[in-house]
Amino acid sequence: MTQSRNRAFDLTAVIDKLHPTTHKDLIRAIRAFHAVESVVLDLRDAAESVELLQKIGHEASDRTSSLGRALLVHAVVVYSRATHTKAIHRFKVGVTSGYNEALKAKHNEITNLRDKCIAHFGPGKDLWHDERVIYVEKALENGLQLVHRRTNFSRKAINDLDSLLTAAIGRGKELERARAIDLGSILTGADNETWALIDQHEFDIVGFFEANDLKVKVWEEGSFAQNLWETKRRPIG
Repeated sequence: MTQSRNRAFDLTAVIDKLHPTTHKDLIRAIRAFHAVESVVLDLRDAAESVELLQKIGHEASDRTSSLGRALLVHAVVVYSRATHTKAIHRFKVGVTSGYNEALKAKHNEITNLRDKCIAHFGPGKDLWHDERVIYVEKALENGLQLVHRRTNFSRKAINDLDSLLTAAIGRGKELERARAIDLGSILTGADNETWALIDQHEFDIVGFFEANDLKVKVWEEGSFAQNLWETKRRPIG
């Protein structure tokens, strides 16, 4: 079989067709590469929110309150998903393995913020949310009311996230390269039977994208959302 130009193959779909023992190294390598790419996507997504947060002014306003709350919640939740949550369908990647003690402390604060304040009801550290049921006595009537202070924009949390994401993304890039090399090496050494199976899972990469500009640029260098790792295919014949 001759290698066609501009073809793509869905390795994710191939996993279910591979033999769990015979192809265990290939299955592990595909899943490991997928996991690190997915985690780095999450980290970059969170970093975009942090970058926008840093551009918002320090003065309190309705805009900073609403926008800051949405961006900060997004950054905290997505960062925690990438680095802390025990995923069922995604390998543990280890992007936090290079954290020093200071970063570990920041990491714990951010994940605790997600766990104890954002994802679940609670005041959080330093009374992030402070809600009080009060009984009010007034001249004409008495009543019950809930008074609250909710933090929507924390400069410390933003700065901590920036430091954490810079370190985690840097480590993620190293892991991307290592796992791409591992997967590429296994693919290069794959036998004819394995490549015949892969050939059955050709992927319509142009049709996958909905945006017309991506459809046009899909085969151009650098047009993918993530790095395109190159590997030499073993000649068949």
